[in-house]
Amino acid sequence: MEIAGVWFKRIAAAALAAAVAGCGAGGSGNSAAQTAAAASPDYAGGARVVTNLDQLSNANTTSSLLANRNLLKAPAPTAATNQQAATNSTLARLYLANPTANIYTGDVKPPPGDTTLLNAKARKYPEFGYTMLRQTLKAAQEIEAARFGQYALPSDIKPVILRLTLNAHGRLTDIAIEQRSGVAKVDQAMIDACKKGMWAMNPPAGARDADGDYHIRFEGLVQNYSYDLGGDYTYATHLGLLLL
Repeated sequence: MEIAGVWFKRIAAAALAAAVAGCGAGGSGNSAAQTAAAASPDYAGGARVVTNLDQLSNANTTSSLLANRNLLKAPAPTAATNQQAATNSTLARLYLANPTANIYTGDVKPPPGDTTLLNAKARKYPEFGYTMLRQTLKAAQEIEAARFGQYALPSDIKPVILRLTLNAHGRLTDIAIEQRSGVAKVDQAMIDACKKGMWAMNPPAGARDADGDYHIRFEGLVQNYSYDLGGDYTYATHLGLLLL
């Protein structure tokens, strides 16, 4: 009996010693993990470990979160959106400031005009006659645009008839009025146009008169053609010549 009691005491003592050793090992392991976590403030992924609530900031971060949420809801501005906004601003500045400016009234076309050789002698030398008429038509249209402006010509206006003399070298030397149009500014425009356009280089010798000069009967008719929203008129110009 005494021997059995001794063995029981030894077994109990050994079991108690093992239990105490196990508890000591577990405690030291938990302490080491806590120490490692405290020594390493950041976990993987960038999250910060807060063990002390006093470390939290007192700043109000709600307003910034709401602003960020609104930004996420709004569509991101694109280059096309920015460009359109700039265009709209420019158009508003141009047209709202001056609503009558830059009104489009149709395709811009040159004023109408035509040239005609009026007798057989002139048609015999078409290059000579048409060249001078085209030069004179261009000059007449430029003069009309510069001088007439918003002037409406009368419906019963007559052709201007001039008698022109060119020397043997094709230079204009004399102008005489045979018929007036009834509008002084039209008469003067035709005279000035002839001064600019009635000349020729190397004129044909066969077109000369008996005295060696070129004698021409010139006719010019100017009529209203159209007018725009600003009241400026466009004129139709008809020119013709006879070789005498």
